[in-house]
Amino acid sequence: MLVIRLDGIGDALALTPLLAALHARNVPVDIVLRKQTAAVFSSGAGRRIEAAPFALRSNSRTNRAHIDAFGDALRTRDYSDVLVATEDPSGYLLAQRIGAPRRVGFANGLRKPFKTLWVRALLTRTIYRAAALDAAPRHECEILFALGSHLIGEAHPTRDLSRLRPLVLDRDVARDDRIALQVTRKWLQFGASMQDVATLVLTIAREFSLRCIASDSEGAFADAVMSRTGVEVERFPSLEPWKQAIADASALVAPDSGATHVAGMVGTPAVALFPRMRHLERQIARWYPWACPHEALTIEGGWPDRSAAALRTLTSARRA
Repeated sequence: MLVIRLDGIGDALALTPLLAALHARNVPVDIVLRKQTAAVFSSGAGRRIEAAPFALRSNSRTNRAHIDAFGDALRTRDYSDVLVATEDPSGYLLAQRIGAPRRVGFANGLRKPFKTLWVRALLTRTIYRAAALDAAPRHECEILFALGSHLIGEAHPTRDLSRLRPLVLDRDVARDDRIALQVTRKWLQFGASMQDVATLVLTIAREFSLRCIASDSEGAFADAVMSRTGVEVERFPSLEPWKQAIADASALVAPDSGATHVAGMVGTPAVALFPRMRHLERQIARWYPWACPHEALTIEGGWPDRSAAALRTLTSARRA
């Protein structure tokens, strides 16, 4: 079977419990991801992990040709099932082009009637997914798990780290005593100031052994943090060593991001910071780190101190 997930790192990792259930049933799985996230899983997570060779949300003639050519190549693998675990229209077009006997994806019902009709024309089965946050929210892992309900014998997505962790890491690691702190512009996007971020770094560094981590693409922001704090920021050129750094850590502090979802699947205790927003509790219920000990906080008044306090709780519970 084939799973299509054309979204970010955290979105892709929400597939992990579904993949674990398919592995338990010995279902051969191929996965299509965005180029930027193709290395988010371990090599053992799927039989083949493909990087989508087309642009997202583009209906240009050239892009449609790329989707069709890729679909024709995948069609030769004779998939029985294609699960469309994405909201991007290109995922549905790809599924139709592959033409597997069973093509399952999400539809939004009357909230998006034209999209629902379009999706139903491309798939053989649709599962309702609310266009907005559900009043009784489910975690993204639970939502994606429902796509494979006809293939798996488990009623609920697993939180067993012995099943999840090998799907993310190619090699296991021994934890050290350092706290990993993600250095990313997302702090600013979530409403923090540069001074807040510097305060967070210095507050945690005073009490814990700290390892600041960033992707190479965050170089300018990492330099700005280093200049304000004097604390070194490690840069990672690819996902694999970055994932290992999170798995190595005794705990992680990060905004709601791919980093917290790596922690959620490998068991690293996490302090996940969310912006103050409408329906905050529902957002946290949908996106908290799935299977690790965690504290979910908001970026508002005194949040660096509250983050340090949450770290004390998580690390002391682990030592106990």
